[in-house]
Amino acid sequence: MRLARVIIRVTDLPASIRFWSEDVGLGLLWSTGEFAFLDAGPSQLMLNVAHDASTDALTELVFEVDDVRASFEEMRARGVPFEVELRPVTADENGRELLAAHFSDPDGNLASVTGWVTQE
Repeated sequence: MRLARVIIRVTDLPASIRFWSEDVGLGLLWSTGEFAFLDAGPSQLMLNVAHDASTDALTELVFEVDDVRASFEEMRARGVPFEVELRPVTADENGRELLAAHFSDPDGNLASVTGWVTQE
């Protein structure tokens, strides 16, 4: 398991992209209407539009694994309190889907486990 991304919820995506890329100096990898991915070395900083800043978790740790289905089941069996089932969150041009499921730690910090699979 490796830390792949840290997600920060933002209210103004273009302003946040400018800040993190131009002011801070992280390279913009790509963006869509809701997300932006910035190069932060071995990990990525991901900006995600917060639709309700009063209820959305502002930060999320994203762990990527090689076999997301097996890891999800193993973590659930060990008592990780997943809030959703494993589901596709995005796809790439190579016919793969990124599956993810999120959970909170005992203090309410949000985290997720993710992994790429070939689309079926």
